[in-house]
Amino acid sequence: MKVLYASERPPYPLFLGGAARCAHQLLLGMANAHNITSCAVGSSHYSVTPWAFPAECDAPALGVLSMQVNNHDGMASGTLDCGYPVHIINDYSRELEHFIDTFQPDILWTQLDGGEHIMQLAARKGIQGLYYVHDAEFDPAELRRIAATGCHLIASSGFLAGLAERATGRQVQVIYPASDLYFDTPGDPDGFITMINPVGVKGIDTLLAIASQLPQKKFLLVESWRLNDDALQVLQARLTTLPNVRFQTRVADMREIYRQTQLLLVPSHWEEGFGMVVIEAQSCKIPVIASARGGLIEAVGNGGLLIEDYRNVDRWLEAIDSVLNTKAYTTQCENALRHASSKQFKPFHLAAKLASICASGPPAPLPLRTRLLQRLNRAFDKRPQRLRNL
Repeated sequence: MKVLYASERPPYPLFLGGAARCAHQLLLGMANAHNITSCAVGSSHYSVTPWAFPAECDAPALGVLSMQVNNHDGMASGTLDCGYPVHIINDYSRELEHFIDTFQPDILWTQLDGGEHIMQLAARKGIQGLYYVHDAEFDPAELRRIAATGCHLIASSGFLAGLAERATGRQVQVIYPASDLYFDTPGDPDGFITMINPVGVKGIDTLLAIASQLPQKKFLLVESWRLNDDALQVLQARLTTLPNVRFQTRVADMREIYRQTQLLLVPSHWEEGFGMVVIEAQSCKIPVIASARGGLIEAVGNGGLLIEDYRNVDRWLEAIDSVLNTKAYTTQCENALRHASSKQFKPFHLAAKLASICASGPPAPLPLRTRLLQRLNRAFDKRPQRLRNL
């Protein structure tokens, strides 16, 4: 069986966010263990957020076996070997269809940018589509059009699956993101209180407010989404009044970060689809405190603490104090490791589950009663707020 991952957004390792790393782990897992030929393709003209080919010195840590980059008119394209081929093409809208015809996939998988076009292309060519929902901010009308192509729908958490099922009237299966698990890398009980991805929706304002109240603690901010020059200047200016906070540009090997970390904070303000950094940190026996938002509730599980009133800095200060208590900290570390060690998060198990979905043929429709209930729910959601509160 051949699986082609296609997205306007360049795939891993050009992007290192959660959705890209999840796709990489699943493609690699299927290629290595399930007799599947995996391949990925993305556009070199993507400009919504900054991206770049990895530096050669970072290639080993990223699992890049070889890399060939071509520059033409200021645009970079090329091919990487990540255990499966990754292609970055210039004229994406024209070349993608030719690429599909040449590769002849059995499954065309997409997520995020340009997903609707790719699923319609799959339907037109008679290829089974697969769409992975990662964000709670999806457009319900767009997702219904995607579902109408007959593709498989999967989501990165039970929370997201519920939202997608209500929007589409279709069954949505859950495949937790295949995280990097660092069981060989213990955190540092005397290390940093760390936040990964210091941007607005991820709760940077909350983190900086916490740091200002705990001047005796040292904090580490780690870039994930690439910050443009303006955003970086704004952040660095804010840090001039917080000498206990250090900023780290993104790294290829996150073990460098986790081995310096005693506690991970995830103060997100938006509804996270899941939260891969939670499982990664827990695999290093690092406790996690996170906002009780979206899929973070499933990611944290019994391996940390959740903050319901996540905009209230006092609640975070109380939680940090309770976790870093000498006796409590050891227990929290063990709870974190136990949760991350669960079979449901193991990349091999997740790749096998995805391979099974790919091999299962077209998805079956939901029972009529379930579809009717979901239509009623959607109608209820469309009522004015004043009526929904009655």
